[in-house]
Amino acid sequence: MKYAQMLRSQIADLESQRNAHLDDMDTIAVSIDADTARTSKAPTPDEEALLEVHRSAVAELDGKIADLEKRAKEIEEIERRRDVAPPQSKGQPVNKSSFYDIDLRSAPRSPEMVRDINERARRAVDAENLSADKRESIEYLFRRDRQGALARHIIATGRPEYRSAFVKLVTQNPPLLTLEEQRAVEEVRNLEITTDSSGGFLMPFTLDPTVMLTNAGTINPMRQLATVRTVLTDNWQGITSAGVTASWDAEAEEVSDDTPVFAQPAIPVRTPRAFLPYTLEAEDDLANLAEEAMTMIFDAKDRLEAAGFTTGTGLSNQPQGIVNGLVAGGSVVNSITTDTFAVGDLYAVNDALPARFEANATWQMNKSIISRTRQFGTSDGHTLLSRLGDGTPPQLMDGALFKNSDLDGVINATVDNYIVVYGDVRAAYRINDRIGVRIEPVPMLFGANRRPTGERGWYARWRVGAGVVNAAAARVLNVT
Repeated sequence: MKYAQMLRSQIADLESQRNAHLDDMDTIAVSIDADTARTSKAPTPDEEALLEVHRSAVAELDGKIADLEKRAKEIEEIERRRDVAPPQSKGQPVNKSSFYDIDLRSAPRSPEMVRDINERARRAVDAENLSADKRESIEYLFRRDRQGALARHIIATGRPEYRSAFVKLVTQNPPLLTLEEQRAVEEVRNLEITTDSSGGFLMPFTLDPTVMLTNAGTINPMRQLATVRTVLTDNWQGITSAGVTASWDAEAEEVSDDTPVFAQPAIPVRTPRAFLPYTLEAEDDLANLAEEAMTMIFDAKDRLEAAGFTTGTGLSNQPQGIVNGLVAGGSVVNSITTDTFAVGDLYAVNDALPARFEANATWQMNKSIISRTRQFGTSDGHTLLSRLGDGTPPQLMDGALFKNSDLDGVINATVDNYIVVYGDVRAAYRINDRIGVRIEPVPMLFGANRRPTGERGWYARWRVGAGVVNAAAARVLNVT
């Protein structure tokens, strides 16, 4: 399936969701008109609250549809230009060098040049044999990268000369680079794409886990559900507010002071690290050692962040996990009975979430807690969970249910147990990525007596920060 067709399919799904909300709004309006016992045709407070939920959902879906529609038209234009290419070029291998035929160091920062670099980067991504989820991850970053850092990162680290140089840099000692490879490495370092030039070599974008967000949302769904942004600073300062409060004022009376109260959450960018040793024999025997090693580093990054985004303390160079952030913000619902997880606890969590966050609310639980929840349906006569199939998350009450293996799955009688997270995670939690994983080769490892062990190693580091920015948008269940 072409990329444009995939986007059109996503648009159709969103339009179906929007139409469902509009149908529900029409149903409420019809019931109001048909209610002859009312003295007024105005909706009741409950009906108005429900209408507001649907209006918010429709507004959000309209925004997503507009973004996807714009991108689909851009991709369709690219595909149209390919279809009308000269006959002699059809069926021939894609000339990838045309995407990278630009010197980023001397390129002006004019709007026209920024658009050209963005177009080149998108064409470079389209030319790669990437899976749909990887393309979607990159497109997600493209839509949120207003400074063009991602496009320059893709062009600089995607050059064939840089890719071949990267493999040599992390496997050869000393590396024997061609003149073109040396220029590609120099360009990446001189650009300082991530404003961090303190050593190491940036991974090519096709291997870079800060770009290829694969597996997000399978076991740990935080990257899929949270707000993810690319930043170029070491400490993000945001602004949150409960909003403006309107008031009823008499004619010609001075309006009341409805100034909102602003808070400024801060998310420091942390530095996770990984080290991968390997023997000289492995270097001799494995032709694809570098690529296999990058896959293992990728997996280590995913597992480390999965735990950090869920239960991180926010101290000792850790991000703040959503559990600790909600606890600090007072968004905790305690279990009805000590040491007992009961069906009433789920209803209490559901009822505790403010109405404004219900439209995008989701549930997260450990696998073992999900199993307990399924048993409520048979023992207590409650219809809580419904499985939709086709890869769609099951529904718990009115929200999708996601498995999060880093949430507490065992109810311990001696401590608090934070086992369920429910709410609008996109509004509650933010992840700030600094693009680029850096790899530094360690040419020889030494033992306790300072003699070589016959091993080399790779030292990897990246930058990421995360934390709760609006604790009111979610709730965590604590089995006390």
